[in-house]
Amino acid sequence: MSTCKYTRATSIDTAIESLVEAKGEAHVIAGGIALGILMNEKLVQPSWLIDISGVEAFRGIGLLEDGTLRIGAMETHHAIQRSEIVSESIPMLTEMAAEIACGRIKNRGTIGGNICLADPQGDPPIAALALGATLRAVGTNGTRDIPVADFFTDLYTTALSEDELLQDIRFPPLPANCGAAYGKFAARNAMDYTSTVSIAVRVVVDPDEGTITEVGLGSGGVGFIPVCPKLTEALFIGRRPDPETFAAARQALFEELEPIEDHLYSADYKRHVVSVILRRTMERAYARALPQTGASSP
Repeated sequence: MSTCKYTRATSIDTAIESLVEAKGEAHVIAGGIALGILMNEKLVQPSWLIDISGVEAFRGIGLLEDGTLRIGAMETHHAIQRSEIVSESIPMLTEMAAEIACGRIKNRGTIGGNICLADPQGDPPIAALALGATLRAVGTNGTRDIPVADFFTDLYTTALSEDELLQDIRFPPLPANCGAAYGKFAARNAMDYTSTVSIAVRVVVDPDEGTITEVGLGSGGVGFIPVCPKLTEALFIGRRPDPETFAAARQALFEELEPIEDHLYSADYKRHVVSVILRRTMERAYARALPQTGASSP
């Protein structure tokens, strides 16, 4: 029977010291959702667990002076879903958190753990890509900021080095005339994990012309990593979300994405699904970006 060393870190420094000592052999545990599943399935047999759940420096939800939304890596999906700061600054994150699995997972799972797992079907990575988030890592050389587009390097692999931990996620403030939305498909419900396909959309719209001037997309379940489809993004610039634009976007997605066929769906079916979700989610984001005109009171 194999043994496993356990360290409960009391600070960022002690966590990093343990990582250095482990020389790449340690697994970090936060909420423990993904790691617990992997251990139960005998896919991972850790020789050293470093528990960071008690380190307060990894927690917190708040706005920085420039309006950037900072979410600590240890914040749970439930905390994000119910946060007024999140819903008032970037409501798409509230929408995203509501789509995550079930209550038990929301209560234990953390945004940082989900992102660091780098699962191609994870919800927070998709939203982070569309919103242009920055991931702040901390290690022996201090902190460094990693653009989310550079963070996911391969299946279940990130740009973090052996002596680094994800400290927080930073979302830039949404500009004027900006709308964002999150869309997800599952065969029956959010627990049908292997069959999920997701899209996150952020758009900025010219209020006079009604054309899209800026767009950010994130897609999940359609590749080996969470994907930002750049060619498809470019198609929307200078256009409105009309049938002609969506037809071009559908073709671009079919050429740009490489979904993994599974026991439920073919790769082509997943391409079709993601194009449908993109249209629906883009339409919601676009409507939210338009100036809101309400009827005046009598």
